Amino acid sequence: MNSFYESLRETISNVEYMYGPTNCDPHWHQAVEILYAIDSDVYTLINSKEHILRAGEICIADCYDVHSFCSHGKNVIILIIPNELLNDYLKFKEKKHLATPYVTDSAACQKIVRLLREFENDHLSLLLQRGYVDAIMGLFCTHCGLEERADADVNLMQNVLNDLEKNYSEDISLNSLAGQYGYSKYYFSRMFNRFFKMNLNEYLARLRIRRFISAMQSDPNADIIGTAFDCGFNSWQTFYRCFKQFYNVSPKKFLKNIQ
Repeated sequence: MNSFYESLRETISNVEYMYGPTNCDPHWHQAVEILYAIDSDVYTLINSKEHILRAGEICIADCYDVHSFCSHGKNVIILIIPNELLNDYLKFKEKKHLATPYVTDSAACQKIVRLLREFENDHLSLLLQRGYVDAIMGLFCTHCGLEERADADVNLMQNVLNDLEKNYSEDISLNSLAGQYGYSKYYFSRMFNRFFKMNLNEYLARLRIRRFISAMQSDPNADIIGTAFDCGFNSWQTFYRCFKQFYNVSPKKFLKNIQ
């Protein structure tokens, strides 16, 4: 279950329940995303802070939090709650934010996960979904607390992700991106690395490869080299090296496997 900047999350109207392994690059969306660790050693990154979840623990990426998860092949439960079902929660918290994204108390986690599992039923009415969402977010407010938060760096990184999503096929450099936001390339590089635990070049390569895979799935007969160039790679060698680094197989073999 791989994901990147997930603008598609803005269009969902029902709660999404997912069971399985996860490995997603840093992304953000308006929806709330909750992860329950069935087994230990689930890596989480939320707004530049890293944390390893033990079995039975839960984390939550609040609205617009930049987050990334990796369960190392282990199954987790993920719940994604769209904005239109968060009205009561948003009114309650007003301009505040959850003080911590983690719930580690065993009793509290069990209360929350029982409600999460209600969404295994694909046919829950919208009224029931709204009721369960209110109960879930009420428990998070109780056990995580609410606090005022300075959003400057988070908002900046959200804007950066948005720009990369729109302009990934263009010639983007650290100098140009830092200058666009009024920072030196050294300061911007440190801030980017702190938030995403990877440098700009790696992030761009991952984004371009995901767009390449999406384009090839839409048109399996498309030219591989031409599609790679359309997605922002400036040489076949760079594209091939990055693809092998991330997926451990050649692009042709990968596409054959997914077909």
